[in-house]
Amino acid sequence: MSHFTEANRHYFDEKATHYKTDFAEATQLLISEIEARRQWIGPKWTDTESGRGQDITLLDYACGPGTVSNTLAPFVTKAVGIDVSDNMISEFNKNAREAGVAEKMVGFKGDLLADTISDELRGPNLFNFDIVVVSLALHHFPDPDFALKRVADRLKKGGILLIIDFLPDEHTHAFHKDHPEAAATIGKHGFTRDEMKKLCEDAGLGAAFDYQVVEKPMKFVLKGKDQQRTLFFARACRT
Repeated sequence: MSHFTEANRHYFDEKATHYKTDFAEATQLLISEIEARRQWIGPKWTDTESGRGQDITLLDYACGPGTVSNTLAPFVTKAVGIDVSDNMISEFNKNAREAGVAEKMVGFKGDLLADTISDELRGPNLFNFDIVVVSLALHHFPDPDFALKRVADRLKKGGILLIIDFLPDEHTHAFHKDHPEAAATIGKHGFTRDEMKKLCEDAGLGAAFDYQVVEKPMKFVLKGKDQQRTLFFARACRT
């Protein structure tokens, strides 16, 4: 595990138990925006004509407590969460049990960005996903280009990648000063449409690209201080 990945693991292990409180309003916004965009994300779900009766699988990488998986679990046949944080995986699986979807939503610890992929991440059950999601995590990766290539490899041909992240922020200096521990886990403070389009194309995800900005700001709390950022949703298909 790289030093940067270890910093993220430690930081999110510490945040896991109070994530729901600190990010309560942000989580509700995320859920509502995912629900509103489900048909935009893709046409194949268990309740749609093109997906009914089929296996529809989702990989939620850097899944955290499983907000995305929990929201989309009713419309897929399997949702797999992977995260480097043990405590976040515990929250993921607890939330799946509480939602009554633990039979098809399961998370486990793993690092898809490691120099050497562990054997447990090489199994055929962890490839050929219909949907791969990276939500509020791309800015935590030291090399987003490498990261997208790694996660794109987990998609079946025609599969959909969904990225949810922040627009670039002009207040990064103040953020580093006020929140050095959080800042140490961030590789890049947001992504423009052009940056995301190039990242997707370079990862072999050149089809059906779209990028939508969420009008309502995402509000959350860090060390007792109110924060807000602007979200975007980016979608692309593996060609």
